[in-house]
Amino acid sequence: MEENVSKWLNGEITEEELIKHIGREEALKYIQIVKEVDQWVPDQSKHLFDPKEITAQPKAKLRSIRPWFGYAAAAIIFLSIVSYFWVIMGDSTVTFSSQTGEVRSIELPDGSTVTLASNSEISWDEEEWGKVVAMKEKRLKSGSASRKLKLRGKALFEVEKGAPFSVESSVGTVEVLGTTFEVDDFEEGLNVVCFEGRVRAKPKKTSKSVTISGGEGYLFFKGRWENKRTITDDEPVWLQNQTKFENAPLSQVIKNLEKIYGITIDKGNVEITRRFTGTIPNNKLNVALKLVFTPFKVDYKVDGKSVTLSKGN
Repeated sequence: MEENVSKWLNGEITEEELIKHIGREEALKYIQIVKEVDQWVPDQSKHLFDPKEITAQPKAKLRSIRPWFGYAAAAIIFLSIVSYFWVIMGDSTVTFSSQTGEVRSIELPDGSTVTLASNSEISWDEEEWGKVVAMKEKRLKSGSASRKLKLRGKALFEVEKGAPFSVESSVGTVEVLGTTFEVDDFEEGLNVVCFEGRVRAKPKKTSKSVTISGGEGYLFFKGRWENKRTITDDEPVWLQNQTKFENAPLSQVIKNLEKIYGITIDKGNVEITRRFTGTIPNNKLNVALKLVFTPFKVDYKVDGKSVTLSKGN
């Protein structure tokens, strides 16, 4: 990241390119700092020592003191700006997010890759990951650094070998024992699919964890782990503009619909614990709604970005 910031400061890349390289939130911090510095004009006046002022009348002494007020004011301004910069720069969290209908791939500092599904977010502590990279490059001989990420939404992870790697969501934490896996955090539960290697998943509300090997999937729902599922796909189908569900609670399907299409779904009195199996498109809302709700005889009404569900006949 430092290299991209340096290039931007030297005029080698634009603000848009900086945002693309290090993320909008992180880039805006640096842009704001430079704007503050550009607007601050230090006192350029020269205060020369004049021996005559020492022997002058008392009122002259008052004049000789005034420049020190200028110095003090400048010092206060300077310290305020430094403190402001420290507050901005003190947060070393790096955050990337995807927009509605967007699938976004991010390379992590260690060479691992995160692919975000629609309307999802990933973040990590840059300082902690800096230690990991230093250990990997043998610039730091020892340490207890680990690769920790925070996820909101759904993402695919392809992990390089190295220090401990974990993904924390609002429902639980997934620790990497292998390489490629998917995490879907949908508030009411946690769905974990491992495509290669092994992972260990542990919800926050229970001490029981499960180890998931390549070709397996587990769903944590209503306070318990459900039976293991066999996964035949080599990668998530949402990378191909579709989303696949297997015996998924309607609450999980609804949360994915909201994120994929940037909509809000009012569930009304519809039973959302029923299960759905099937594949829906990520670019045709009406088709997706019909595929999900028609088999359950659930009516839906679309009004802009709002969808209202109701029991059908």
